[in-house]
Amino acid sequence: MTTLCCDRVALRSCRSIHTAFRSSRNPESEAARKIAEAERLRAAEKFMRVGTGEAECRGCGYVYSPKKGDPDYPVSPGTKFEDLPGDWQCPTCGAGKGLFQSRAKELAGFAENQGYGLGVNSMTAGQKSLLIYGSLAFFVVLFLLGYTLN
Repeated sequence: MTTLCCDRVALRSCRSIHTAFRSSRNPESEAARKIAEAERLRAAEKFMRVGTGEAECRGCGYVYSPKKGDPDYPVSPGTKFEDLPGDWQCPTCGAGKGLFQSRAKELAGFAENQGYGLGVNSMTAGQKSLLIYGSLAFFVVLFLLGYTLN
């Protein structure tokens, strides 16, 4: 079979024939190749994490919310945790910013795809499920209401 493929013009089609011939002889290697490809894609999957601007104190559980700010320091409402001054401390236990853990929400889908779509790519998995099943229920109700018309 290799002697038939010596012509440079037919080399490309010959390679595909050889690949198909090898995979038909050894289906385990084809399955192993597919498994390796699936593992490679899973490793490349990165979900986008978006900071909410909130942070929780690991010492006492106090949650800093940018909506409220901190009137004791004074930090005006709308200031994200990352933008707080370095000497800011937890109003409850006095811990520094280093003991706070930032809160973030994980958006469903690949990080590189977040800019596409009609805004649904920036939704969390729960929000997407609510949108899908909510619209499904709406159309079922709409369909059933069609039977009440004369």
